[in-house]
Amino acid sequence: MADIVITVTAVLPGSNAVTENGTAAAAVTAGQVLYKSSTTGQWGLADADGATAEIRQGTGIALNGAAAGQ
Repeated sequence: MADIVITVTAVLPGSNAVTENGTAAAAVTAGQVLYKSSTTGQWGLADADGATAEIRQGTGIALNGAAAGQ
């Protein structure tokens, strides 16, 4: 079975979406799953195989792209 392909231009918030602005901890592309660091307050890439429970728990989807620090 093929992986899901997310087209950046197709990433749109739903009509009842709750949004939050923030700073990216790493380069982010629209559609990627993110988590918010409890220590830095920045948004990082969630990873199901991450070293900590915080990284493994995705809490949002990026609606647009950003470079680290943006």
